[in-house]
Amino acid sequence: MKPSSFDLIRPENWGEALKVLKEYGDDAQIIAGGQSLIAMLNMRIARPSILIDINSIKDGHRLISHNDTIEIGALYTQLNLETRIETKEDLPLIAEALPYIGHQQHRARGTIVGSICHSDPSSELPLCILALKGVIKLNSFKGKRGVKAKDFFLGPLLNSKRQDEIVESVLIPKAKKFTGYAFNEISEKHGDFALASFAAIVNENNTRLAVGGVCEKPVVREWENTNIKDLSDLINEFAWDLEIISDQHSTDKYKRELIRNIGIETIRTAKRRLSIS
Repeated sequence: MKPSSFDLIRPENWGEALKVLKEYGDDAQIIAGGQSLIAMLNMRIARPSILIDINSIKDGHRLISHNDTIEIGALYTQLNLETRIETKEDLPLIAEALPYIGHQQHRARGTIVGSICHSDPSSELPLCILALKGVIKLNSFKGKRGVKAKDFFLGPLLNSKRQDEIVESVLIPKAKKFTGYAFNEISEKHGDFALASFAAIVNENNTRLAVGGVCEKPVVREWENTNIKDLSDLINEFAWDLEIISDQHSTDKYKRELIRNIGIETIRTAKRRLSIS
C-alpha cells in the first residue's frame, strides 16, 4: 500500500514546528528518522494531512554531556550513539541494547527520541529509559516541561505527550560508580521485535529489573538488596503480578517463564559487573 496524500512542511526551528502543530492539531504528524512512521503511513494506520519534517532544525542533532546526564536531541540517530566511543562508558546499558534494534540500516536513520515517542512496548529504548529513570523534555507554546519515563509510557504506542507538544530531547542518567548494568532480549531472530527484553541495574543497595514486550507498556520493579532472601521467589512474584496476554508469537505462560529465567539471568549478569566496577 501507499500512504494517503499529505502536504510536507520543513520548519527551520522549533518555533515554526510548534506553529504548524498548533494550526493543524491532530491532522499534523512529526517525522524525524521515519523508521516507524513510514511503515504506518504505507499501511494507512496513520493518515496525517500535514507531515512536519524536523530534519532541517539545526540543534536537533545535538548530544550534550552534563555532569550526571547525557542530553540527546530529537534528531540524534541510534547509529551515532552506538558508534560514539564514550557510550560504552557513560551509557553502558543503552550501548548493550542498541545492536538489538532492527538492523544497522534502520539505526542509521532511526532516532533515539523517535523510538521513545513511538512507545512500542517491544522496543528496546523505552525499556532502557524506564530502567535508567530518564526524563523526556517537551516543548509547546504553553511552555516546556520534563516528564519522567515512568509517567511517559501509557500503553501500546501511547504516551503522555500532548498533540501540541514536541519532544526536543531526552535526559539519560550517566552510569554510576559501583553499579552493574545488563541487557538481554529474546526474539524469533535478530532484528525482529522482542518477545521479551530485560534491563537490570544493580548497586550496593538496590536491584532494579525492567521488562519489555510482555505487557502493554514496559514495566519495572525494584527491590532493596537487604530484603532479597530468594531472588527466584521475587522474580516469580513479579512475573505473576503482570497482566500478560497471549499473542500470535507466544503464550502468557511462555512469557512468564522468560521473565523467571532470562530476567534472573540478566540480574546476575549485572551483579557480576557490579563486582568488577
